[in-house]
Amino acid sequence: MHPKSHFPTSVLARTLAALTIGLLVSVAGNMASAAEIKDGGDLRAALTGEPDVLDPATSSIYTGAQVYEGIFSKLIDIDASGKFVPDLATAWTQVDPKTWKFTLVDNATFHNGEKFTSADVKYTFERILDPKTASAYAGLYAQIGSVDAPDAKTVVFHLKSPFGPFLTNIATNGEIVNQKAIESGDPARKPVGTGPFEFVEWVQGDHIALKKNPNYFKKGLPHLDSVTFKFLPVDQSRIDGLSAGELDWVDAIPLQQVATLKSDPRFTYVSDAVAGIPDYVGLNTKKPPFDNEKVRQAVALAVNRADIRDVAYLGTGELGLTEMPTGSKWYDEQGLFAPKQDIAKAKELMKEAGYANGVKVEYLGLPQYPELLKTGQVLRDELKQIGIDMEIKQVDVSVWYDAFSKGSYQITSAYQERTIDPDNFYSLVLKSGGPINSVNYSNKEVDALIDKAAASDNEAERKGLYGQIRTITSKDSPLVFVHYETLHYLMNTNVTGSRITPTLSLHMENIGFTE
Repeated sequence: MHPKSHFPTSVLARTLAALTIGLLVSVAGNMASAAEIKDGGDLRAALTGEPDVLDPATSSIYTGAQVYEGIFSKLIDIDASGKFVPDLATAWTQVDPKTWKFTLVDNATFHNGEKFTSADVKYTFERILDPKTASAYAGLYAQIGSVDAPDAKTVVFHLKSPFGPFLTNIATNGEIVNQKAIESGDPARKPVGTGPFEFVEWVQGDHIALKKNPNYFKKGLPHLDSVTFKFLPVDQSRIDGLSAGELDWVDAIPLQQVATLKSDPRFTYVSDAVAGIPDYVGLNTKKPPFDNEKVRQAVALAVNRADIRDVAYLGTGELGLTEMPTGSKWYDEQGLFAPKQDIAKAKELMKEAGYANGVKVEYLGLPQYPELLKTGQVLRDELKQIGIDMEIKQVDVSVWYDAFSKGSYQITSAYQERTIDPDNFYSLVLKSGGPINSVNYSNKEVDALIDKAAASDNEAERKGLYGQIRTITSKDSPLVFVHYETLHYLMNTNVTGSRITPTLSLHMENIGFTE
């Protein structure tokens, strides 16, 4: 929902079944086996921005997740092939349609010395669901009725109804916290988890440092002694730092340099054709003129997605029609409103809406994120053709986020990363009262369909329901999908183990040096 590193981490669209398709690795060195990784070393990594907080329940930007996922563990995870794999849970069973039982490891310890037990799992999810926590992820777990901890190694989730996305959600945003650490410490600034790395320091505006957890419950991991995350929002600064030997690993390669850098023998390049982020244009349905459905539909019809892909994203990624990429098992463009540009029809809708003589609007743009700003520039030219005079107001990220989250804007660009299951998008972004519903959309029929789809564990039934949801919401046009963005990592050739997975976790525990 936010620009790049500052978008909510609510669960960002990618396929489960075909996530390894299209994985690009420029040199064989990055495919080194664990045996080739030398234990030790200090990795210097660069992120596109600074986290907000490091509390998994309350952080709302992706750079926060990039850091805290190395500090915490989850019950289960999702590997690069889309398979659920153990983390703090060794086994899990669906006892009946509304009951899930997890068997836990008995050798995990929190960084404060507290032994991990089922009580921590119970506390974690009850805390997320507590309105006082104000977690953006509460909607992902609304179907949890209660959590029982019958013994230290067993936890049982009792759901209010069958819940199709349950495993996906806990594998994506289910970092387990410790009650003592939360209530007696500073969870926002000094996180305590069971993960492969321990928090060391946070120097505001510069970096966050982590060190190896010597008591990590997974044997042989992590390989690194430490990781330092530098905050470098200027794209070229990350590449310059890597070239100068001041950095070892960076994310978000400047798109204009992807073609050159992915074949540069100095570096290893990693990407994925289907694991990424759906980008969209958000229209505030509570602010004129976008409180008028016909104006929103006119905007949808004015968009030329090929122009946005080619100009804003320099030909990378794919045309965005839904919250999912074309390689996802959930992808379905049947019944979509305005899949192609139609200026003549858009002009007619503007007349019908009472704007035959045009209207002026303000678009919030982010100069720190050129692809989003360029999306606005392309959109400005396209909307001009239908009588919408769109002025781009460039603002700082903090100003943008405040306006977007409070609904004090008219139109802007946004995205929702970690959307593995369609429910991750619709329950959070388009359901009435959803925690990230910054377009202020409300449709009772859609709400009922979202609930019905989430409450089913029949994949075919759910896919049909999401088709209905897309048909309605694309016609209502509270937002317009414009692009599906792929991710790009770059590192020195002596760094190996970096992968792009469905949850977009960096999995720094698997990364190491080959020399």
